[in-house]
Amino acid sequence: MNHTIIDHLESYLGTIERGWGELELQVAKFTGIPDKGVSTFCTLGLSRTPLPMRDGRLVRQELLVSVAARYQDSAVAGFLLAFSEYVLSKNRALLRGDVVGPAAPLIPGVLASAVYCAMPVFFPDEFATFRGSDPPTVLVWLVPQPAAEAEFARRVGWDRYETTLEEGEVDFWNLDRPPVVGGG
Repeated sequence: MNHTIIDHLESYLGTIERGWGELELQVAKFTGIPDKGVSTFCTLGLSRTPLPMRDGRLVRQELLVSVAARYQDSAVAGFLLAFSEYVLSKNRALLRGDVVGPAAPLIPGVLASAVYCAMPVFFPDEFATFRGSDPPTVLVWLVPQPAAEAEFARRVGWDRYETTLEEGEVDFWNLDRPPVVGGG
């Protein structure tokens, strides 16, 4: 049994390579996971604050984003820290299928300007929930999206959008990928 959220993360992602942030809210970087040439960034500390879901139940969350290693680490970490502050300011848990944005690019100079909230499907099923907290901590995978794709996901709903992603050739780690938009 994993004793802390850090133990949980490291048991699936490997050793934390680097971190950013203050004592209360941090971002940790893991390299080469879930694929070679990919860096995964995860918040640490967001889960200290239980957040209400739409039905009123509380959940703890940490946020996860995976990007090609060519993107600047500090920019990705900065995005994740700022997005975590946004989530805390809204005092509402992110749910599967939520789309946030589009707004400014997630990091300067990239096409992705929104995120889609999903289960971390590129990791083992057991990774998605840390049960060593009460309530449990859910890991939310933030899928970077270009604006047109965010609008498409909102219009068709999470089930159809995820099916579209599964049927397409999507480079999830590329913050400059073209939108996957079909039908309507």
